[in-house]
Amino acid sequence: MKLFVLSTMVVLLILLSGIIFDNALSQTQYQVNSIFIGILSNGDSIVQYDLKLKTKANEITLPLIGGNINDILVRNYLSKNLIYTFNSTSNEIKINSQNESQIRITYQTPDLVNKQEREWSFFIDSAFPFTVKLPNDAVVTNLGEQSPVLIRKLGGQNLLSFDKGKISIDYVIGYAGTREQAIISINSAELDISKSESDHMGINLNEVKGILNSAKTAVNQSNFIEAERLANNATDSSRLIAESFERSKDMISNATRKIKDAQAINTDISEASKFISKSNIEFSHGNYPKALEYATFAINSLDTTKQEQTSPIPSSPSFLLLIPLVVSVGFLIIMKYRRKIIPHLQRVTNKKELLNSDLSAITFKENDFTKSDSTKKEPTINDSANQSDLHKLVADIIKQKGNLKPEEKEILLYISDKEGAAFEGEIRNKLILPKTSLWRLIKRLEREDMIEIRKIGGQNLIKLKLQ
Repeated sequence: MKLFVLSTMVVLLILLSGIIFDNALSQTQYQVNSIFIGILSNGDSIVQYDLKLKTKANEITLPLIGGNINDILVRNYLSKNLIYTFNSTSNEIKINSQNESQIRITYQTPDLVNKQEREWSFFIDSAFPFTVKLPNDAVVTNLGEQSPVLIRKLGGQNLLSFDKGKISIDYVIGYAGTREQAIISINSAELDISKSESDHMGINLNEVKGILNSAKTAVNQSNFIEAERLANNATDSSRLIAESFERSKDMISNATRKIKDAQAINTDISEASKFISKSNIEFSHGNYPKALEYATFAINSLDTTKQEQTSPIPSSPSFLLLIPLVVSVGFLIIMKYRRKIIPHLQRVTNKKELLNSDLSAITFKENDFTKSDSTKKEPTINDSANQSDLHKLVADIIKQKGNLKPEEKEILLYISDKEGAAFEGEIRNKLILPKTSLWRLIKRLEREDMIEIRKIGGQNLIKLKLQ
């Protein structure tokens, strides 16, 4: 009997040591670079793991957070799908890593949020640090015992980063009227103001800072609803002023250049010079809409002067006969391009693309999969016989434009391959660019009148704007 008990204990010890060894081996096989959780408005969560493999393992096993897990997607940094198996009982995923160095796992789960009427609660017991994005209009009412170690901004939304452990967040939709949410809104506004000042050198945000100071005063007076409202107002105002700053700055630069060109050919620039002088004064005072208005007047006055100095159009019969011919040719060209472009721009992105683009737009760790800039090449635009008509049209326009950066060409060609429209998150994921850098490129293409930006479901949809 003693021999049987002893042998049984030995067997159990061997099994237990095997399990411990397997777990230890799994931990040495990979490193969790980041975990991102995006909570949707219906309470479901999109979870994203970014892993760095430490060894050239053919297979790794990883436990996933959440209960009812679905829509699993496993890819390498080139967006190539990898083979996996999932055990719904243990919530473990086994991945055929194929000697990859970095892997991204994405899935959806409804089990991280408890819904009780208007007040919803997010709870997680995580073995790793993570970042969470709440729904667009969510307002935090309670942060539990463990406060976030970092609060950042993504677009107009807050990102809350936590250390590992048991984390709970209670939230409602609308103004909460709590001290916690008021402070988060103030911190968020401060981040927006700081970003605007760093991105737009010389911008005047004194009015916005005054609103933010009023929000801080309201907190000290325990008027938390007013503090939250003022802080949100400061955030919105800083963005609007930044956009107005860039538009007026570009228009002043354009007007100044046109005045110099007109002066070189002895065109009267007296009226335009007065307008541009007023524009510069308004710009220096931070009145960017008025500066934009005066700079526009300056350009219009130059155009009027040139028309007055231009000789009248000849009215000879031979010239008049050319007009119908020119109109007909122009109409045919417009109809040709219209047939190519419009069908591509009007197609609706399917549900799967919206899910993937939503996740791309809320990605917190932007550069986990970034390769060296030295490996980037100038995009080729004539290397495929199977390119779409839209792709070829965009490639021709890029050639004619001549002043585009390589990254801007890549953006335009990628949008053309996506049938004329793509979400900002999709573009960033494809081209592996930092969010701030990509946004500057997009805004420059918008100023070049080559794209337009539309808000859809809290995301930026970038559409081609070809004329």
